[in-house]
Amino acid sequence: MSSGNENVAILAAAGSRKTEQVVESALGVTDGRVLITTYTNENQRHIVRRIEQKVGAIPSHITVMGWFSFLIAQCAKPYQRALTGEPLLIKGLNFQGRRNRFTKKSNLRYFLDDRADMYRDGVSDFVFSLNEKTQGAVVDRLERVFKHIFVDEVQDLVGYDLDVLDLLLKSAIKLTLVGDPRQHTLATNICPRNKKYRGVGLADWFAERSDICTLETRECSYRCNQAICDFADAIYPKMPATKSIGVAPTGHDGIFQISSDDVAGYIERHQAVTVLRHDKNVDTKGLPAMNIGVAKGSTFDRVMIFPTKPMLRYLEDRDETKLKAPERLYVAVTRARFSVAFVVPNKSK
Repeated sequence: MSSGNENVAILAAAGSRKTEQVVESALGVTDGRVLITTYTNENQRHIVRRIEQKVGAIPSHITVMGWFSFLIAQCAKPYQRALTGEPLLIKGLNFQGRRNRFTKKSNLRYFLDDRADMYRDGVSDFVFSLNEKTQGAVVDRLERVFKHIFVDEVQDLVGYDLDVLDLLLKSAIKLTLVGDPRQHTLATNICPRNKKYRGVGLADWFAERSDICTLETRECSYRCNQAICDFADAIYPKMPATKSIGVAPTGHDGIFQISSDDVAGYIERHQAVTVLRHDKNVDTKGLPAMNIGVAKGSTFDRVMIFPTKPMLRYLEDRDETKLKAPERLYVAVTRARFSVAFVVPNKSK
């Protein structure tokens, strides 16, 4: 069934209160059941906390579920017999394992391991194929269960996930899809399908579906001051510029570079500094630190970043085309409200 054009995709800058809008909109739905789904466990917990803070407990009409849980429990399992030949074969998710690369798609082992857990690279592919095999029964069932589906951090969905979204956009379910293509630090799978729509290419995917989904952009940040917004915008110069709203000056604001020798002194001078790093192999001078990928969705007053070599080169030449992982730099700097300090090597005397 066609949905008309009630669907909306909101691509918004870091700090634009994307998740807050998802929660408030979901709580405002009064005409049916609501699903809020997102890829990471951390963001699921974040959404649940937001709802509980607002109304005390998850309302009975709202379900918060991970993307893979949604695909397996709500899409794959109910009609699995059409592809597996058995009604109760699929057990769960094999997140780490990989299928033999020579396995053909016609072989059930393309989707399932020897314990009947679904390989994560094949879950959305299976759902898409199952809906086709059952003449749309998968989506028909979802229409009976949910009136509105919210997808948070939509930039994490890749490969056949986009084909599943396409099916949902054409259904009677109202979809609200929220995310920031510049924060594509994670992906649900490594399937090469729809590769050109990863990261900032996601905006093109939505633009090509303007007849079934209204694309909105939000170019404001209630988290970062203007200096941080400007630095982050320069990483993605083709994206709309971001305006800071309501962030008061503190006397130490913006982007700074400090030498390795000054790390301890900087921490002593400026309270509430959160240290970010690429991974646990980075020497952070004995300071407790958080990996950049884990920090996505968080807000801190001040951030200290131990940059990678490509990030250090960027600080020198500001050539964003040489950044190997611009999304990680963008996420790192936009965690901060007031200041970002990059730790750079000591200059030789």
